[in-house]
Amino acid sequence: MDDSVDETDLRHSRQTWKGFDDASARGIELVATPLLFGLGGWYLDRWAGTRPLFTLVLFVVAVVGMAARMYYAYAAAMEEHDRSAPWARRGDSQV
Repeated sequence: MDDSVDETDLRHSRQTWKGFDDASARGIELVATPLLFGLGGWYLDRWAGTRPLFTLVLFVVAVVGMAARMYYAYAAAMEEHDRSAPWARRGDSQV
């Protein structure tokens, strides 16, 4: 009986855990960034006496910034994926 683990199973397991780690990190980032910006705005509002102004502005800046960051990260990942795809490896030049 062979007790060795198949290398393919290990690779799939690593890819699964890497995907889980990436998704968890992005989820925490999506929650923590607007929360921290909102709290920073709340402290600025308390200091300046302008109740919801800085809280709302910094929260919106954080949400828009996270959306832009996720869009550009996704676009870059898809571009990299397309470059390594079989249809991109053809010998003829595509312009």
